[in-house]
Formats: sequence, C-alpha cells, structure tokens
Amino acid sequence: MIQKIINILSNMSNIDGWKINVDEIKSKELFFVKKELDMNRSKKVKYFKVTVYKDFYEGENNFKGFSSAKLFPDMDEENIKTKLDEAAFFASFVKNKYYPLVKPFDHECYNLKSNFSEKPLSEFLPKLTNAIFEVDNKEKGFINSCELFLNNTVTRIINSEGVDVSFEGYNGQIEFIVNYNENNEEIELFKDIKFSGFNPNVISSEIEKMLTISEKRAKAHPTPSLKNHTVLLTGEPVKKFFQYYYFHANAKSIYEKVSTAKLNENIQGKDIKGDMITIKLDPYLQNSTLSKPYDEDGYPLKEVTIFDKGILKNYWGVHRYASYIDMETTGNIQNVVVEGGSKTLKELTKNPYIELLEFSDFQVNTLTGNFGGEIRLGRYFDGNKIIPITGGSVSGFIQDVQSHMFFSKELQQDNNFVGPATIQLFNLNISGN
Repeated sequence: MIQKIINILSNMSNIDGWKINVDEIKSKELFFVKKELDMNRSKKVKYFKVTVYKDFYEGENNFKGFSSAKLFPDMDEENIKTKLDEAAFFASFVKNKYYPLVKPFDHECYNLKSNFSEKPLSEFLPKLTNAIFEVDNKEKGFINSCELFLNNTVTRIINSEGVDVSFEGYNGQIEFIVNYNENNEEIELFKDIKFSGFNPNVISSEIEKMLTISEKRAKAHPTPSLKNHTVLLTGEPVKKFFQYYYFHANAKSIYEKVSTAKLNENIQGKDIKGDMITIKLDPYLQNSTLSKPYDEDGYPLKEVTIFDKGILKNYWGVHRYASYIDMETTGNIQNVVVEGGSKTLKELTKNPYIELLEFSDFQVNTLTGNFGGEIRLGRYFDGNKIIPITGGSVSGFIQDVQSHMFFSKELQQDNNFVGPATIQLFNLNISGN
C-alpha cells in the first residue's frame, strides 16, 4: 500500500512535495458495568494520512499550500489518485508562507521502553482489571461503569525529501464513573487515567482517590465567600495552569504575535517574591502516552529547557514555525516537566487557606492568562479546623499572581505532565454558593 501511494505521488506533476503518516494500531478493549464485564473486543486497524504540498508565487510572495487526505488499505489505485488530486487542488488555495520540508537527520533516537512490550497485550487485561476493582470496596461508593483501552501503535513517517522513520508506542486509558450515595443524594464523578506502562499501584491509587473524593464531595459544606485569600491548587488544575507558559514559548504563538514573551527575559516580571518557573520539554518522559522520538513531520526530538528560573531560554516549535522565526527546530514535544518549588506541602498548609482539588471544569485561557472554574471539591482551613467544601467558584489572572507564588517540593505526574503537586497563590477571591 505504501509503495503504491509513493508511486502515485511521484508521478503527480501538480504537487511539489508530500508526506505520509501511517499508524498501525492493535487494540484491546474491555467495558464494565459495575464489576461485571459487559464487552470484550479487539481491533487491528491501519490509517494512512497523506499530505501534499504546492509551492506557488503571487507577486513577490512565495507560498506553500498543503492539504491532507485519509486513505484506507482497501482502496484501489484509481480511488487513491482521485483523493490525492483533490488534495492537490485544495492545496493550491492555501496561502501559507513558504517553508522547507523536514530533511533526513543524522541523529540517534532512543527506543521508547514499556513493560507492555514484554508480553501480549491480552495477558495484561486481567491484571489491569484487578488493579481497577481491588479498591472498589467502599460501603456507599462504587465504580458505576468503566472502559479500559490498551493500544500498541507502530508509526511510520515518510516524505519526499527522504525522511523515513518508524517507532512503536503503547497507550493505555481507563475511563470510569464513580458514584457515592449519602442521605438519599447521589454524587457522580468522571475520571480518565492515561498511561504507557504497566504500573498497577498507580492505577489503584487513582481509582481509590476518586472514590475518596466522591465520599468527601457528598459530605462537603457550601463554599464560603472569601476576599483576597490564599488559594492552593492541587492536582489536575496545576497541569492546566502551566499550559500558559508552554503556549507563550511556542514558535507559532511568537510568529502570530499572540505571545509577547521574549528570549532572555523573565516572564514572571520583576521583583519576584516566590518561586521562579523552570520548565523543560522531555520527549522520552516515562509513562506518558505522548512520548515519542519523532514528531508528526519526522523531526527527531530531544530534551529542551524553555524556562530557567523564569527566564525564557528557548522557544519550541515544529519545523514550519521554527523556520518562520529563524530558530533551531525543536519539533513538537508534548511532555512538560516543571521543577518543584521551595516549600513542602506541610509548609504550604501551615496558615489558613482554601485548597481546590476538583473542578467541574477548570479552565486556563493560555492567551490572556485568565483562569477559573466551578469548585467541585476543596478543603477550607480557617486556622483551627479543615472543612470539606463544594460549590462556588474561583477566578484569577496569571499575570497578577505569578510574581508571588510558591510550588510544592512534592511532585505529581498526570500523563504528559510532571510538576509540583500544589501551587500556592495569594489574594484571590472565592465566590461562595
């Protein structure tokens, strides 16, 4: 199939380059209703995505248009050619500034390691099932439904410049709903866990955490209204918070002038009173489903530091946008590693605070720095006692808090993010319910 596509592309006079992305996926899937297996299925699929490029001038402006087509293994030569001709036609209307395609690199890439490679995927299913349900033992709380996906993907990337690279990866995902009944009121919470290696203790811990959260949510008190208060963000909101800095160091954001971050300047401003941000991008992060040795253009990836103690050291970006701003290409690295801070969790919780653990939907506008969300579960420490709270909301602006914030020394991992478990922010307003 690949050679058939290449032969057709090589004989097309209406394009100036091409790229083929191939993913061959073997999948095992389990579906549970409570603890009973409802469905067990396997899949083996192959996807072909072909991108064609068209170079053209308008006046003195040089453009590179592109368009993509999805092809399937059972397509005949005539259908393939029709699809690619359509893509070539559409590419001639796309006015992207010209950029060169990725060329082959003499670069040693590491093999991604996963213990899922040691046995057939089917042999891990009973062990994963046990890790899920062994902690489902609360009197009033339980797993209502659960879906387990385990994929093995072999990726190949080829282009007209001579790039031809392949790599293999594993992608696991557990989606589940927990329920808790208290005083005729039922709490229902959703969670998904992503992983690339077999670590049953981590899975059991995450499941147990959600069961505990559902119990605390059922017993929580209304959130009080507070002004200029100390707020601790813990868990998933921390990951979203740091996406602001990832976005503003992106070459695409710089080129499109939606980021004003400048190299060798401190993004947190002057007179920093708290912890300063250090962020690196690591394409080989363990247990991340987004770890890979090459990006979607076939560019080889390696670790890069983007912020060092608040100072923007490097932009990151795909080959296209890197060429636009005349920087060395890093490729599309999606694993973010943030250095821990100067305070322990014990130190962060010494004085009165409100700690926010779960939101209905915590959002960060990576362009403006606005953040906030409706509180699903938190803890309020008034100096004497800790009270579980729910309801109300919090909002803020990263530019207002980033010069005075602290990070925990303790770290967490959430798939493609490793960083502080908790961020301490000051002078935020909490709207009660």
